[in-house]
Amino acid sequence: MILRPATRDDVDFLMSLRIDAESLRFMPLNLLSVAELSSRIAESAVELTLNDSAELIYVLELEGNTIGMVGARQRSTQMRYAELTYALLPQWRQRGLATQAMKMWIAQLFAVGYRRLGLMISAENVASLALAKTLGFQQEGLLREHFLIGGVPQDQVVLGLLATEWQQTLQGSQNVPD
Repeated sequence: MILRPATRDDVDFLMSLRIDAESLRFMPLNLLSVAELSSRIAESAVELTLNDSAELIYVLELEGNTIGMVGARQRSTQMRYAELTYALLPQWRQRGLATQAMKMWIAQLFAVGYRRLGLMISAENVASLALAKTLGFQQEGLLREHFLIGGVPQDQVVLGLLATEWQQTLQGSQNVPD
């Protein structure tokens, strides 16, 4: 699997992720035009460093196929924190690929000096909550009725992972197949 910074050539692919019905059940993504998403990609950081607060949008490729994305937003140089995002096309889900991609992404973020990573996941998104647990994230809170999705309030689970916990997670999963 390859993680690479998104380019404007990825706009159509990223748009397809943003309109996926299954994802929209759990995340109220703003409708963006192609021009708005293209601009967002242009403003995102290309190089993964701790000293930049721009959003990171990376595309996942597997055997020549573009299959998903990972990202980091609300990056804080001072706090050495970032909130993670991820998405896979429906046909690539339930194969352990999100776990593999997120392990690579988390390792890269901790390697450049982040000390803490976060996730916000709909309390109804069982698959993403299971992925977070597999990756070693700990529940830190619950934002009650935080999102309105289709007019229905949804709770959001706040999760965190510390760099000091990451090595323990890796050691515990060395003998567990993805």
